[in-house]
Amino acid sequence: MTERTSTPRMEKIRTGIPGFDRMTFGGLPQGRVSAVIGAAGAGKTVFAMQTLVNIVRTTGGVGVFVSFEQTIQGVISDLSSFDWDAMQLVDGGRLLVVDGRPQADVLHSGAFDLIGLLAMVEGAASPGAPVCVVFDGIDALLSLLGSPTAQRAELLRLQEHVSKLNATMLLTVKAMTAMGQGFEEIALYMADCVVELTRDAQGDMSSRSMRIQKYRSSSHAQSKVPFVMTAQGIEVESMDVEAWTSPVSTERLSVGIEQLDAMLRGGIFRGSSTLLSGAPGTAKTTLGTRFIDAACRRAERALCICFDESPQEIVRNVASVGTLLAPHIASGLLQMHGPADHAVGADELVHEIMVHIRRHQPRHLMVDPVSVFTNSTNSRSAVQRLVKFCKREGITVVMTSLLERSAGETESSRSYVSSLCDNWIHLSYLVQGGERNRALTVVKSRGTAHSNQVGELLLGDDGVTLADVYVEDGAVLMGSLRWQKERANQQALQETRNAADDAYREAEHSVEDLSRRLAYLQGELLGKQQELVRLRSRAASAEAQETSRREQMTELRRPASLPPLDTFGVM
Repeated sequence: MTERTSTPRMEKIRTGIPGFDRMTFGGLPQGRVSAVIGAAGAGKTVFAMQTLVNIVRTTGGVGVFVSFEQTIQGVISDLSSFDWDAMQLVDGGRLLVVDGRPQADVLHSGAFDLIGLLAMVEGAASPGAPVCVVFDGIDALLSLLGSPTAQRAELLRLQEHVSKLNATMLLTVKAMTAMGQGFEEIALYMADCVVELTRDAQGDMSSRSMRIQKYRSSSHAQSKVPFVMTAQGIEVESMDVEAWTSPVSTERLSVGIEQLDAMLRGGIFRGSSTLLSGAPGTAKTTLGTRFIDAACRRAERALCICFDESPQEIVRNVASVGTLLAPHIASGLLQMHGPADHAVGADELVHEIMVHIRRHQPRHLMVDPVSVFTNSTNSRSAVQRLVKFCKREGITVVMTSLLERSAGETESSRSYVSSLCDNWIHLSYLVQGGERNRALTVVKSRGTAHSNQVGELLLGDDGVTLADVYVEDGAVLMGSLRWQKERANQQALQETRNAADDAYREAEHSVEDLSRRLAYLQGELLGKQQELVRLRSRAASAEAQETSRREQMTELRRPASLPPLDTFGVM
């Protein structure tokens, strides 16, 4: 039997782009060739520069950047425009920039190859080998070679040289509209890792995204992930590729209105997401700030992102209904931010929100309104990414959303947001008797029972309250109509009570009269009964006297001369 040798594990080196390093479980393959492809403006050069600077700084070695499209001054200017302190590496001789653009005589003869350039790169990093080499825009060079055979030969020579140097190499290549021919596809087959960068335009905005098209002998994220370009370079807001679960809490949090807490059977769950939808002026922002105020009163940190109004305006406006946010801001528990530029894409807005979250570390987040994000695919993905990020961090989210124009004042919201959130509270207007009153409905609340009634939202100097549902003849009444109906019902009830009291008093008097008459008759009855007894006694006495008299009379009438019967003899 032949002895089986174990295959050495692929070593990886981090790029300094945390989101990308999570997507690749560690970064790019170390000591191998990686290709970054994309159209103009997709961010290929920035990706390569950022990776090169990070590898040089973390390893302590020397890096070489070879540009086939820019001058040395142009590359150094680009490096200086980011917050990488790249000039410190350049001045220290650890980051070398080489002008790889072919000269005019080479362009004329067409006899160019990479041997001289590779020797230049190796010599520039002398005495040691470079730890990382970037060939930026190598397609501009290889296009000078007339045949695919010559292009392939140069790329294979490059790959062989890289393996000898044991350096990590990045090639940036322009993506062609029709792949399948030329050095572009050859470069992709040769590279161990291929990162595709895209830039999509939608209306007046554009968005960037990346996808790992290929990674030999390594697992990696398969989906396309958006990224943004900031002063720190490329920032990827990606989730970990590994499976994760959000923390699930059964703790109830007050929304800041006692009656609404009762409708939600005690409030909303910690770590959940809540949507407040409605037409302009239905008090969505007011209701959202009540939740933020309640959170800060529990000494928990909160973050409010404002799009339609400045933070100062919101603080002033909600103070009129008793919601005082200024003390929470002064204490540091609450931070309120309004993005400087609303015209940027959804990915940039979400990235800015996440930056504020990481800085402030809040337990609660309010986005007012989330409808600033359009209904495009990129916007939906950005909002979903934000909500999932907050769920993962255990942050309770409240978002307000304006109704779509076509929806009027009916119960409606952006379907992707309403389905994404755990709770949906809808605010609307109810016009009755020449008045416009605010109505509140709990459309859904996952994992808990909730009221299906429509409540009246009342805004006053002393605060925000929710009136108990008042239904009359199957209709919900609000405002002055409710007040009039309640007053009329109270008056009718009072009149009924007064009539009942009068009837009671009259009946009471009748009972008293009958009781007196009954007592008199009972006394009269007793007298008659006693008289009857006396009469019976007299009659019995008279009868006895008469009987005695008759007996006496009989005795007196008997003859006295007649002897007794036994004195006579028998005849």
